[in-house]
Amino acid sequence: MYARVTTTQFSPYRLEEAIHIVREHTVPAAQQQSGFKGYLMLVDRSTGKGLTITLWEGEEDRAVTGPNSPYYRDAIGKVVPLLEAAPSVEDLEIVVQV
Repeated sequence: MYARVTTTQFSPYRLEEAIHIVREHTVPAAQQQSGFKGYLMLVDRSTGKGLTITLWEGEEDRAVTGPNSPYYRDAIGKVVPLLEAAPSVEDLEIVVQV
């Protein structure tokens, strides 16, 4: 399996709005993508830092949902106005899962 890890910095005052967008729009869109296996959003409510991890069955599934894909642009586009800085994105292979 493969993962995409996106690190974000939200305004702490707009964090609840971001969480709502992810629950209502981003997660349902991810669930429609081929090879989707899971979605986690972790936040530090005091600082607004966020970490999103999407899980993908294969490397190709992850690759076709990358930053240049319509899915990703739409998903991130909804939260961009709430970000204080550009997100950082890393694609990684999952080597241990329990």
